[in-house]
Amino acid sequence: MMIPLREFYSLLLRGWHSVASYLTSHFYALKMRPVSGFDPSGFMFMLAFLCLTIGLFLAALDQTQKRRLSSYLQEHPLNPDFNRLERRLSHVSKYVTDKAIDHSARGGFVVEMLSFNYLSRLGFTVAIFGLTSYFNALAAVVAGWRTPHVVILTLDRRDSGEKTLPDLGHDLFKFVMSKIYGQTTYIDWFDLPDEFIAFVGSIIAVLFVVHPRRLLIIRRFTAIYAWINLLRGFCVAVTSLPDASPQCISQFETAKGAYKSQPIFPKAVYRALKVLLRPSHHITCGDMVFSGHTVFLILCAMIVTTYCNTDELNTPFTRKHWWTLPLVKYSVWTGSFLGVFAIVGTRLHYTLDVLIAIYVTIQTWHTYHWLAADNRYNIRLISWLEHDHEVHSIDHHAYRMARRTGSLSDFDVKTFSPLSQSPPSSPTAKKDQ
Repeated sequence: MMIPLREFYSLLLRGWHSVASYLTSHFYALKMRPVSGFDPSGFMFMLAFLCLTIGLFLAALDQTQKRRLSSYLQEHPLNPDFNRLERRLSHVSKYVTDKAIDHSARGGFVVEMLSFNYLSRLGFTVAIFGLTSYFNALAAVVAGWRTPHVVILTLDRRDSGEKTLPDLGHDLFKFVMSKIYGQTTYIDWFDLPDEFIAFVGSIIAVLFVVHPRRLLIIRRFTAIYAWINLLRGFCVAVTSLPDASPQCISQFETAKGAYKSQPIFPKAVYRALKVLLRPSHHITCGDMVFSGHTVFLILCAMIVTTYCNTDELNTPFTRKHWWTLPLVKYSVWTGSFLGVFAIVGTRLHYTLDVLIAIYVTIQTWHTYHWLAADNRYNIRLISWLEHDHEVHSIDHHAYRMARRTGSLSDFDVKTFSPLSQSPPSSPTAKKDQ
């Protein structure tokens, strides 16, 4: 039964409004939310899942076209010499495919999307990243239930009025801001870190679009982020520290903290899923060590440091506008630094949480890339994730040379022959002959 056109457009419009509402509530917290309403893990999971879905669609479409062509050739033999012609067509098809892959690489397309072998590795890292993100959210929810309410006493055992642990970063911020703006304890714009995360995340999303190795970067990013999420989940779950946020502390004195007197499970299981999917509607408290927001900011900074350079993006545009890559790099690092400052300034975390997050993120990033380049300890998981020899990938030297010339090489022109000739041989083979 056909759906009327007007009803179809109405259904499509309602679906668009639902998606837009979900994205808005997911990526941006409403003003005056108690704490940050942005979940970096959910952001990256959705972005990686979207790239994986597009890749699977393109790969399936490519396989369908190949099967149709194969069936047609089998059902319509041309002459008795069909087998010989088929072999020639196979050679020419392979040659044309290689040239198409080469030119698509020059144009900035992702040829890895046409390989299920490559997409399986990306799908594995995305799945593991989703599981560890949920575990991290579950640990944060449990920590919120178990957050202690502390009273800081003076030396003469009187109430000092402080509800948080002594923190040098908080004290320095209070001292400097009080000198500049008057009496200031903390920034009451609690979703200010989200603004910097959105700024940095938008730049990284654009980089994923224009970078020729976008799927490899996403695969490594999700693998590293998954490991850090797993480590953070254990750290948050095993020890619950007093929350640094004034709004989370106020839960002990208002009805918002009534849930703390209820059993943790099974409500925590469902609440963790809600926190991961719609973080602006559900807050978490007590997940102090270490800062997940800082992890995301530093990971974005490490991406531009490693992959946003002339070796990776040597294009006519970047050569003409040489300042583009440094501008992107410095913008991300500046946004990350200001985001870390905002995290401490809003008392979303202690300074210790931020410092540990910076160290863990940078160390994990360099360790993974070191193992990917030289897996001397023969870690099977790393070997499988980084084994791309069976997948058509981009020859980076040829990619850079193609970007410089912008045309086919002399060898490409000479070796392109009609069907009646034998397929071209490699330069190495000619030299050996």
